[in-house]
Amino acid sequence: MARPPRRRDRLQRIMLVPVSPLRQLSTRAAYILLALVCVLLAFMAGRWSVHQSAAGVAKQLSQLNKSSATQLRSMELQTDIRLKECSIIQAGSERLQEDNLELLASLALLEDRIAFYKRLAAPQSSANSLTIEQFELLPAKRPGQVRYRLLVTRGNAAGSSTSATVSATASAGGRVIKLDMPAPRFQFRYYQQFSGEWTLPAGFVPERVDIQVRSAAGSISRRYKWELQSR
Repeated sequence: MARPPRRRDRLQRIMLVPVSPLRQLSTRAAYILLALVCVLLAFMAGRWSVHQSAAGVAKQLSQLNKSSATQLRSMELQTDIRLKECSIIQAGSERLQEDNLELLASLALLEDRIAFYKRLAAPQSSANSLTIEQFELLPAKRPGQVRYRLLVTRGNAAGSSTSATVSATASAGGRVIKLDMPAPRFQFRYYQQFSGEWTLPAGFVPERVDIQVRSAAGSISRRYKWELQSR
């Protein structure tokens, strides 16, 4: 009968510890708050990392834009220099071509004059006392007008000067008009040159022109097609 008292002593020794719900709730809240703080810190760290990366990329882009702008300005400057050099070379080439054309024209004119004087000095030139050496029509500045050049030579020029007359007519179809000469009567020994402008009637388009030169030694007539030279 000794066992029951021991069991009662053991039951008396058990201590009852009170359980507090608020304490458990505060612990959970602390854990949740700590987790939120960690998430917030991770988010802020991520944003800072992204911001730093974006700043680095923006800086690189700015440097790249500056470098590209510098290279572009340099290329534009070099292109302008090349264009100016090309324009100078082209202008010089065109000027050289013009000078060559003028030189060739001058040489051709000199050759024509030398040939002309040779014909005057040749003994066989005395066979033809009068010759129309040159005749050409050139465009004038005002409409209804045309410029002309006429060169009359004398082969037998051993004697003194002689008197002569020159006349010119223009014709188209059955219509003939007389062209005025500044000095229809003239005296010359070797040659005589005429130049001036002819005024044509309104609506009249000549087809040919007749030149006639008369002197005491003889006369000569030539018919030319009415064509305007380019020069």
